[in-house]
Amino acid sequence: MKRLISLLHVMLLIQTYDAVTVPRSPVTSPPGSDVTLDCSFSYKAGADLGKVVVTWQRRDYRVVHSFYYGQDQLALQNETYRSRTQLFPEQLSVGNASLRLKQVRGEDEGWYTCAVTNQVESTRGDVRLIVAAPYSEPHVHIDIMEGRDQYALTLSSRGYPSATVQWLNETGCDITERSKTSQSLDSRGLVELRSQMLEQRDENASYTFILNNTKLDQVIRRSFSVTKNTGSERSAALIARSHLPLLLPVLLLMLTTTALIALKRAGGKSRAGSSL
Repeated sequence: MKRLISLLHVMLLIQTYDAVTVPRSPVTSPPGSDVTLDCSFSYKAGADLGKVVVTWQRRDYRVVHSFYYGQDQLALQNETYRSRTQLFPEQLSVGNASLRLKQVRGEDEGWYTCAVTNQVESTRGDVRLIVAAPYSEPHVHIDIMEGRDQYALTLSSRGYPSATVQWLNETGCDITERSKTSQSLDSRGLVELRSQMLEQRDENASYTFILNNTKLDQVIRRSFSVTKNTGSERSAALIARSHLPLLLPVLLLMLTTTALIALKRAGGKSRAGSSL
């Protein structure tokens, strides 16, 4: 009888925790932000939470976060994750073993293993973290080169990770080798991309700029042209054509303001005529 009771007790403990549940799809986070890697397990009433062990680690066995004896146990935590991780102990009773990772870095990308253990068994699941951010709409800027009969056409954008850049001319030929592209990390950990093309001021030119962020399957393709002008209007024409999308809201605001002033003056004159 005692043996049967002992066997039933062991079976009850085995059924107390089921396999952990983790996201099947990768979790994507931009650098510099906080991200939660979800991990849940089935908790049944009667389980001793004081004997629950939650361990997060990388596939190379680096310890990301450990929790047992009812509190965080970070003596063996890898230095890379110092002060950047958090569990939710008050939610263990509802089966939440998720990990909060703060200030995500590029090197944080990869696989994480969530393991939940009691005195009888250990169950685990793997979560993949991708560190990436879509690139912003490219900003176009034209500079007239001092002392040279050239202008510099520059496109800039921010995202993560590094992107590939391609330039095409009006016939679709690749002219990327004529451009100069730089990519550096800003204070938030995003890649600041600047790509520049030099052209003669007395030549018409049409371009297609292609930016490819392969990590997110993001492709930005923008086509535009620069038309030569003559005399003192040349510089103004180059800049205005390139920044026309940015100037439109300003022009509309100016036109609206002018119209309102005209209406106000007309109303004032009308009232003055009536009083006479």
